[in-house]
Amino acid sequence: MRHPVEWSTPLILVVCLLIIAGHVIVAHAVTDNAVRRGAVSGGGASAQNEDSDNAEERKLPELSLGRWEPLFEMGESIYPSVIVSTATLKAGLWDDTDKQHMGDPWGVIGITVRGIKDDCLIKVEISGSSFIKPSVFTGMLAKKDIVYCVYPTLKYDYEKLLGVKQTVPETISFEVSIGNKPVDEKSVRVQVRPINESVYTFVDSSGNTNDVSYFFAAYVNENHPFIKKIMKEAIDAGRVSGFSGYQGDKDDVKAEIEAVWDTLRKQGMHYSSMTASADDDNPYISSQYVRLLGESINYGQANCVDGSVLMASIFRKIGLDVSLVEVPDHMFIAVSLDSEGKEIIYIETTALGDSTLDEAIETGYEQHGEAKDKFDSQKKEDQEYNIINIQNARLMGIMPIKDSSAI
Repeated sequence: MRHPVEWSTPLILVVCLLIIAGHVIVAHAVTDNAVRRGAVSGGGASAQNEDSDNAEERKLPELSLGRWEPLFEMGESIYPSVIVSTATLKAGLWDDTDKQHMGDPWGVIGITVRGIKDDCLIKVEISGSSFIKPSVFTGMLAKKDIVYCVYPTLKYDYEKLLGVKQTVPETISFEVSIGNKPVDEKSVRVQVRPINESVYTFVDSSGNTNDVSYFFAAYVNENHPFIKKIMKEAIDAGRVSGFSGYQGDKDDVKAEIEAVWDTLRKQGMHYSSMTASADDDNPYISSQYVRLLGESINYGQANCVDGSVLMASIFRKIGLDVSLVEVPDHMFIAVSLDSEGKEIIYIETTALGDSTLDEAIETGYEQHGEAKDKFDSQKKEDQEYNIINIQNARLMGIMPIKDSSAI
């Protein structure tokens, strides 16, 4: 069993404020689509820096008749967490009224193309060397004067993607037929990122900044087998007689939350600031390293995001309504003490190493109080404030990322 490092809560908070700040994003108008409204209250977790400020604005290429180019919405990278998160998502980045984008509404790899005439036949096949099986889109380009974005629904090998723990290469092949022209082929070597990298904002090929901070909900895994072990340990230690969620009153719910808190402390969970993402050179994307639940428990350490998704996973398993709360460069959680959401507590998860639950709640209340007017704000400067409700995220179609190391 690992023993906790003695961090003071103020010091932990100061260090945690440095965690997400190093990630990169360009600030444009945030896309306010139906997907985002479903799970997130407030704006996106965005942070500007000098590189993003100086980055050239993204826009679609100007193509001549019958020309095409490979298209990568998130740079020449594949993010397994994005692929898994969007696999069952009920809404996409654009809707049926957007005729310029064709194919998979959550496609991040495709082509930009211009037809040789109106009502021009287009066929696109994309395949990868390891992670993508041959995938085909066939359709019609209505207007020759428009540059279209075409995304076949890619047949990913999800099990392989879930097992990626460090960046590996992948060669993606494109075969495109436009009208009666012969098939044209191109290949691009890309990076497949670790499953731990969570994208929370990106600038797409049209120059729109998309807030996808609700992807953090995919790291909340209420089905992880380790949770039962934690609950059993809490019961065996006599901290509670069982877990019944909202079947009891709010005092019972608070007691169950405290039992989880004390059990994690007993296991030696402590704060760690490991967050490095290797994609800091891309000015159009912002990502955060997030440990899977089993990794946090096995190594006895978690940063503010890791600790928040860990506790949210356990509380959701108990049956509680829980949310991830984002403020600039930091994350904590909100938990309802009753099924109607009349009384909510806010918990500073980085305080686990050296604080009681009541002390962590007091800190959480203070942080929420300072930010409460910003979560529903439409101001650009308040786009870094989010409340990501896990139940709403599940209803949207964001399922937990499977921990391939879990036994």
